[in-house]
Amino acid sequence: MPDDREIELESVDSLAAGAIGDPGQREFYLQARTESAQLTVLVEKEQVALLASEAVAFLDRISEEYPEEARDVPAPLVKEAGLREPTVPLFRARLIGLGFDPEREMVLIELRENSSDDDEEEVEEVPVEADEAGYVARIYATRSQVRAMAARGAEAVSAGRPLCPLCDMPMDPSGHRCPRWN
Repeated sequence: MPDDREIELESVDSLAAGAIGDPGQREFYLQARTESAQLTVLVEKEQVALLASEAVAFLDRISEEYPEEARDVPAPLVKEAGLREPTVPLFRARLIGLGFDPEREMVLIELRENSSDDDEEEVEEVPVEADEAGYVARIYATRSQVRAMAARGAEAVSAGRPLCPLCDMPMDPSGHRCPRWN
């Protein structure tokens, strides 16, 4: 019997990363869509930024052994990498991993609700029940889809509040109390 907390999307129609809300109040999401399903996962801004940069670096590294047709992502594909309503997340990702299936030439993005550290802590206190293991989502996408998602994710991260030139902390529109002015 398959575990209902394990989700596997074999070949997605689109893969998205983005944010909803006003700067300083935004929530970030990863979203994968197939013809019959949509998976939305809540993530942190830092996770989107790291995934965007690491995904591109990962794809560049594997392209030496597994050449890519083209590294330029067409504009329509980047447009498809945006979020679609409803953005109701199934879970919050604590751990994100990248992999590559060379036989299918697909990139794997694995999202886990609980990290192995969480499991170890729970084992020490209370044995982990199958229901408490958390969601695991495995998304298989093309390299172009991953590059488009990375571009949209980086765009969403950079569209936030401007950083203070003195302390590098985000500045609120209502004002900024810079600790360096002390």
